[in-house]
Amino acid sequence: MSLISLKLKNFRNHTNASFTFPLTTVIIGRNTVGKTSVLEAIQFLSHGKSFKAERDMDIISEGHDFARIEAKALEEDGTVALTGILAIKEGRFSKKFLVNNVARRQIDFTSRFPSVLFTPEDLEIITDSPSLRRSYINSVLSQTDKKYRISIGIYEKALRQRNRMLWLTREGKKYFSPADFEYWDNILIINGGIVTQFREEFVAYVNEHEKQVLPFSLFYDKSTITRERLDKYHDAERATATTLVGPNRDDFFFRFEGTEKPISEFGSRGEQRLTIFQMKILETFYIKEKTGATPTLLLDDIFSELDNTNIHRVLDLLPHQQTILTTTHKEFVPTNIYNSADVELIEL
Repeated sequence: MSLISLKLKNFRNHTNASFTFPLTTVIIGRNTVGKTSVLEAIQFLSHGKSFKAERDMDIISEGHDFARIEAKALEEDGTVALTGILAIKEGRFSKKFLVNNVARRQIDFTSRFPSVLFTPEDLEIITDSPSLRRSYINSVLSQTDKKYRISIGIYEKALRQRNRMLWLTREGKKYFSPADFEYWDNILIINGGIVTQFREEFVAYVNEHEKQVLPFSLFYDKSTITRERLDKYHDAERATATTLVGPNRDDFFFRFEGTEKPISEFGSRGEQRLTIFQMKILETFYIKEKTGATPTLLLDDIFSELDNTNIHRVLDLLPHQQTILTTTHKEFVPTNIYNSADVELIEL
């Protein structure tokens, strides 16, 4: 699958912009002109939410009450029109998704156009909090299987409800019977088991596949949710007003292959960059294997993150797919990209 065109209306600093995309596109421009915003809009079509904004409403251009993203993509059996609309009306925010002008739920919309994004901030996946790593794993698996999207959605909703009940209980504001907790516990156990299974399969996929850029292994420190474990942590959960077991407590550690040394502690910044890029390549292969669709690869300012040797190594290893890159300076782009037959330069 590949992106043919993109139209943005009141999206970030693009009040009215149109783009077309061949096999390879290089977007050139200084910082703050909207290069990354183009990738953000494309990713919105893949996930139904922004990867940059804390609140999706923040991507609406200042002074406007709506934003619109329209795209045409090429599938095996023809073209498909994808539309995302964000609006603020009477203080209320809403999102709407259309496929060929027919409304779709977000859970169904997000599987239509797969993409893989690499940004300088992705280094934080290795070095930052477990929640960021869980969010990354969720973003991959949510693109590949509707069952996962449904299960993680149900799990997170039940988790919020259960944590609220724990807080109200601790504060003495409301009494909940054991049956009240049992209802939500069962939802967490059923859907948590599904989430864990998918995560285990993805980690196994990563560890079993060859890594040409930088060899590493991914260790899954999982928190299994069962009736027995919930009973075990019963008192601690009521004291902290937090559910202490389940996929919400999972973590994932990147280790140098054949060792237990975490790359977050023992890897240089360059090795951490290459680890993440290797992970993105594996993500691309995984999505293609699971969905049959080759995702579009989005590379944000990659030339500032890698040295020349590794830039060429990375570009040589990229699978045959549509790629959209951004850079601040034209001279940063290797000449072999410009010499390719199907490359378009967009200067903002």
